[in-house]
Amino acid sequence: MSEPLLDTTELRRLDRLAILARRAVRGEEGGERRRRRAGAGGTFEDHRAYVPGDDLRYVDWNAYARHGELVVKRFQSEEDVRLLLVVDRSASMAGAKSREARRIAAALGHVALRRGDSVSLAWLPRVPERPVERFRGEGATDALRARLLEPRDEGATAHAKDIRPVLAVAPRRGPAVLVSDFFDPAGAVTGLARLVARGYETTALHVLDPADAVMPVGEAVRCVDRETGEELDVDVTAALADAVAKSWKRRADRLRAWCASHGVGWHRVDVGRPLWDVLREMVRARTLLAA
Repeated sequence: MSEPLLDTTELRRLDRLAILARRAVRGEEGGERRRRRAGAGGTFEDHRAYVPGDDLRYVDWNAYARHGELVVKRFQSEEDVRLLLVVDRSASMAGAKSREARRIAAALGHVALRRGDSVSLAWLPRVPERPVERFRGEGATDALRARLLEPRDEGATAHAKDIRPVLAVAPRRGPAVLVSDFFDPAGAVTGLARLVARGYETTALHVLDPADAVMPVGEAVRCVDRETGEELDVDVTAALADAVAKSWKRRADRLRAWCASHGVGWHRVDVGRPLWDVLREMVRARTLLAA
């Protein structure tokens, strides 16, 4: 991948957002350390009157339109919100799904770093020499995007196995996001379940390519598993094509239902769908992001 993941216009739009921690994060030294900051990441609390010198990005323009008064959003935020980004780079992600996954990871990481939070990046399958890479500060946004372009999509999906060494060295608090197509032979929820069990505020970003479910009716095709290399020759009938499409949809529906029942945020990231549509959906659902 040589094309930038995010252009300058997208980066400017992202600067309007903040990471939303759904519950209080406990400080490392015991007790809960919180502070109120205008326009900072964390849980929205209230407004205060605008004073000259305040950053106009944090003005609540909706409130201004309703009441004619300039006010600034304040957030009750953790002293140090740590965002864990876990990105699937298995062979099944190769191509358009991989780019979408890395774009949305770059967007979330940019939001966190620009608002003073830190980001830990991990890959599944993990990168052995660097299982978790940490980025901190506004100046690290370029480095994070550059790193997200690097690892190849290769290997088999085994989330439960591959996430174990990641969790051994990852921060033990805060929000976690798993970006994947969730094609895991051991079960789509295995990695998410480990994150939930560890106590992370977990979000699943389900990357889907509708082309994966399309089969050419009336043709003889050879289906090849990208991860195992296993081949299967089939004659594609209308019934088979319909069954494949329905099975593909059921997988997404089951994952969404599991997430709903376990307090995990779930959002569908379709190849070709504008990135900002997904981010707006997350803001409306109060999943990880606040505007």
